[in-house]
Amino acid sequence: DYAGLLIPGGRSPGVLRRDPRVLQFVRDCDARRLPIFAICHGPLLLVSAGVVRGRAMTGVAQIADDLQHAGASYEDSPVVVADRQLVTSRTPEDLPLFNAAMLQLLAEHHPPL
Repeated sequence: DYAGLLIPGGRSPGVLRRDPRVLQFVRDCDARRLPIFAICHGPLLLVSAGVVRGRAMTGVAQIADDLQHAGASYEDSPVVVADRQLVTSRTPEDLPLFNAAMLQLLAEHHPPL
């Protein structure tokens, strides 16, 4: 059982996207409509998993072309929420807004008892 999936930035997405088990896990989370959160280079893992087509997204500026070539609509915004499921953000400077959007979406998906 997972409440959501958080994909950090930095170099980890470049390593994780080469593991077919990780890619399948991302696809499974997406298919189950679990909240997915990715910041900085994190959206590259979503590109490799093939779950970005038709979605509005952001990420660090260096991956804008990757997102667009994979079929996403790139927005240079601190936070982009797509389909009430996917939250993406650009850089550590955007963390306060990213964290707020993440907490809001988790609360929507998992209301208190």
